[in-house]
Amino acid sequence: MDDEEEYQALMRLARAGDGESLLQLIAGQQARLYRIARAYLKDDQDALDALQETTFRAYQGIAKLKDAALFQTWLTRILLNCCNDEYRRRSKREWLAQWKQWGASQPSFASGSDLKVTLEDAVRDLPTRQKEIIILKYTQQYTLTEIAVILGCPEGTVKTGLHKALGRLRGLLGREVLASE
Repeated sequence: MDDEEEYQALMRLARAGDGESLLQLIAGQQARLYRIARAYLKDDQDALDALQETTFRAYQGIAKLKDAALFQTWLTRILLNCCNDEYRRRSKREWLAQWKQWGASQPSFASGSDLKVTLEDAVRDLPTRQKEIIILKYTQQYTLTEIAVILGCPEGTVKTGLHKALGRLRGLLGREVLASE
């Protein structure tokens, strides 16, 4: 049995509800998925949590996958959704913690000129779609066509999102360089 036949057999079993077959299919994608989650969330534990949630959601939805050839794209889209959910939860927790700290300490804003914007911080603050495009393009080296398939949008939309994201990053990082001179 060659690799393609084995893949198709695993896919049929997974779609029929066999969890072990689905785990074997996901295991072949695990390193790539982890790299995407790590690049997105910047934390090992959060990335592992996102992978676990991705596996759970894939198990719940594998029967709905119509085209087995799109498994990798489908799984990546689930992972990005899980990362977005985790990012929103984390942002809410961080915001609440900062709010409580602000209320307790009433910090001075005079030190604001000392803040430095890093590329990582700038990417983190991009709108969701732009952040996804930057991560898939520059950490995973996907082509614009592949990103369009993963995100389920036209290639022109990906190009526009990339252009806007890079412009926004240049603006943020350019202001930082100008501020430090």
